[in-house]
Amino acid sequence: MAQRARAMSGLTRRGVMKAGVAGAAIGAMARPVLAQTPAPAAAASFLTNLPGRKRVALDGTWKVILDPFDVAGRKPSKRRSFWLDTIETPETGLVEYEWASSDAMQLPAAWNDVAAELTYYEGPAYFRRLFDAAPRAGLRQFLHFEAVNYAATVWLNGVEIARHEGGFTPFAVEITDLLARTGAGPHGLVVRADSRHGADTVPGLDFDWKNRGGITRSVWLVAVPETHIRDTYARLDGDALAIDLTLDGRARGGQQVTAQLAGRTARTVTDGEGRAQLRIPARGFARWSPETPVLHELTLTAASDRLTERIGLRTIAARGREILLNGQPVFLRGISMHEEAFGAEGARAVSLAKARALLAEAKALGCNFVRLAHYPHAEHVARLADEMGLMLWAEIPVYWEEIDYASPRTLALARQMMGELVRRDRSRASVVMWSVANETPQSEARLRFLETVIGDVRALDPSRLVTAALNKNVDVGGVTDGESVIEVRDPLGASLDVVAINQYEGWYGTRTPAEIAGVSFRNTYDKPLMFSEFGADALYGQRGPREERWSEDYQAWLYEETLKVVERTPGCVGLAPWVLKDFRSPRRWHGRFQDMWNRKGLLSPEGRRKAAFFVLQDYYRRKAAP
Repeated sequence: MAQRARAMSGLTRRGVMKAGVAGAAIGAMARPVLAQTPAPAAAASFLTNLPGRKRVALDGTWKVILDPFDVAGRKPSKRRSFWLDTIETPETGLVEYEWASSDAMQLPAAWNDVAAELTYYEGPAYFRRLFDAAPRAGLRQFLHFEAVNYAATVWLNGVEIARHEGGFTPFAVEITDLLARTGAGPHGLVVRADSRHGADTVPGLDFDWKNRGGITRSVWLVAVPETHIRDTYARLDGDALAIDLTLDGRARGGQQVTAQLAGRTARTVTDGEGRAQLRIPARGFARWSPETPVLHELTLTAASDRLTERIGLRTIAARGREILLNGQPVFLRGISMHEEAFGAEGARAVSLAKARALLAEAKALGCNFVRLAHYPHAEHVARLADEMGLMLWAEIPVYWEEIDYASPRTLALARQMMGELVRRDRSRASVVMWSVANETPQSEARLRFLETVIGDVRALDPSRLVTAALNKNVDVGGVTDGESVIEVRDPLGASLDVVAINQYEGWYGTRTPAEIAGVSFRNTYDKPLMFSEFGADALYGQRGPREERWSEDYQAWLYEETLKVVERTPGCVGLAPWVLKDFRSPRRWHGRFQDMWNRKGLLSPEGRRKAAFFVLQDYYRRKAAP
């Protein structure tokens, strides 16, 4: 994999973590028992419905070692094999690390957010903690990682047990047998997180957000029965709740499965592969919508396993140029959002509370829809949206032109990420659209690439809409004096349910907001059209004449004029302007106005509302009125 390393000059071990760290000496605890027989790395998978499982968080204080030159990865030896926890003795000879004296960090977090010296560091870092876990009769145990950015390698007691690539989707590895060999512990868990990207990664080398490396979401020790429910998929199909279920374990075939929904029950028996399908009549149950986000309790029982979760019952479909929610046309009053918390410096929004604060501002704006850009957000975001009544667009980071669309490896990564996202969230009522890409250049290789991913999505989840954020496409000139027509001509549109376009008339290019009124958009497909992005940078507090770029007044003016275009665009079913709040981006260089921030937010980094917030809020109030 072609990769790049960027390490800051003057980096010192003692200085790297001096902000936002904890000083607990984990390395001073008892040493773990090392496995006697190495095992090959296990194939990474994960458990769906993680919140419904018995689990113990492994969050908190971890020790950390940076390896900015990737020496341990490129040229491993006992002197620097951090995963072995070697101690210097006359027998071992020189060892150039020591976990006990290494820096500490509170996880989950990104190293770029907790130490100024590491703001733009890209490369590998090794994390270690000890934990106790004894073998448990009749139970299987897994380590579940919600996200490690970007490429992860995991060792337990010196044995490599898993690898995973992709910075925003979960993976898990079973450790039952290893625990049986090593006893109750303490066990040494080491994770290598490498945040570098290359020409054949997803995303590639260029993207418009801060690259945050590390264990950025929670790590769990999960216990499940020997034969357990591995995967579920629940959705409203006509007047019934349809449930697909897969068991894992030696006794997975021929097991009775029971599903209960508010007093109604369905039963069946799994096939030889542990699969089962059930249907529960749902006539008379309240339907989920942004106005009435009603959730019902679903309980699944199979073998000795039992899972309970809250789900919403709703349908989403496209008909001609309309989107139908529960059979009725709906206008998507949306906003795009990055997974970045409120704060003067910006940081990954890893906690439930920080995610809720972002979604609460979307609700205050008058939204019924949020585009989760440009990668899978944390699992609890979709669950919060279920509760709060927000429809979601979820996407993978197939982003811009620096994706190798001809590479089988890159395609495999995109398919893997899409599969992990869909399997994780396909039972969430809030998720109404899967997006396979953002602003990708047209080519035959790109078309084949994305059509393959779309095929995977439809196979995994035929109950939702599929989209992609396309470029604004082709300015074909005027059909009347003073009017310019922009047509959507992307051949990918033929494979999508919803045609979405990103357009920045009045910001990029030569047109001013005053000239937006002379622009119209023509959808060449008989499908719903939405504006998935538009906007302008504005520094909070910068006021002036509306013609003054970078001011709140210019941004508000652009919104006013763009919303007029939205209103007269045939078949426009919604919008998701760019973006809810200002977010960190090292490719935004203007020292006076940007300073490594994308300033297109309707909110400042701290959450202060700009003038355009109120323009859009007023528009959404009018659109929501009966």
